[in-house]
Amino acid sequence: MDPRIDETTCEAQLEKARQETRDAFANRALMYFHIFEELSAEIGPERAEAVMKRAIHKRGLEVGRKYRPAAAQGDLDAVGRLFCEGSPCAGALFGPGIEERGEDVIVLRMTACPLKEAWEDLGLSPQQVDLMCQIASAVDEGTFEMAGLELTFRDRLASPGSKRCLLELRLPSGLTDAEK
Repeated sequence: MDPRIDETTCEAQLEKARQETRDAFANRALMYFHIFEELSAEIGPERAEAVMKRAIHKRGLEVGRKYRPAAAQGDLDAVGRLFCEGSPCAGALFGPGIEERGEDVIVLRMTACPLKEAWEDLGLSPQQVDLMCQIASAVDEGTFEMAGLELTFRDRLASPGSKRCLLELRLPSGLTDAEK
């Protein structure tokens, strides 16, 4: 068999898989929005937001198990590697990276988000997109809580003028160097 055909076929299959993954994230975004709408109609928007955050946070707790061993060792470089290497489609969907690294802190970056793009494509207002991002980010809060890290969002793609999400992760306060 001609290797160029095989390489072309593989590349086409890879691109198809990337598009299917992007579509799955867009589908997740649309489901979040429609669930939020329905819950809002039944129980009000504040309670709908709280319920959705709790549920999504639980999924984050499950995801966070993969970060826990590295975080427990105080190995923020390993946490950063896991974050970047674990990003879907080799990072093509979220554009992950490490923004900065300090002694007890690492700042993770994402420069794209298929969920945000789906909400914008749906025609949601910037305020609605921001709310949906806040709800969806409960997965990050759960993830890094389970890992034993303190998370602060320095920036979010949904914020006016922002071009990235910045997730600041810190080792827990009060640990001595020996405990890290």
